[in-house]
Amino acid sequence: MDTYVTVLDLNSDAVLHRFGPFPNTSTARVAAGAKAGRLLAWRKDGDLWRAELAPHAHLVPAVPPTELP
Repeated sequence: MDTYVTVLDLNSDAVLHRFGPFPNTSTARVAAGAKAGRLLAWRKDGDLWRAELAPHAHLVPAVPPTELP
């Protein structure tokens, strides 16, 4: 499943841009930090991973864990 990073404006919650695709959530989160030029602190917020670095918020969909047989 391809994963994208969505970048929002923190004040208005307007979508500024999306980038990707990435093969998984982990890769998308690392790429978001690289693009921001800083290490991002992520927190799980419902079905999204969210990192805030003013004036932007970075969102990555959380993928449910793979069930083992």
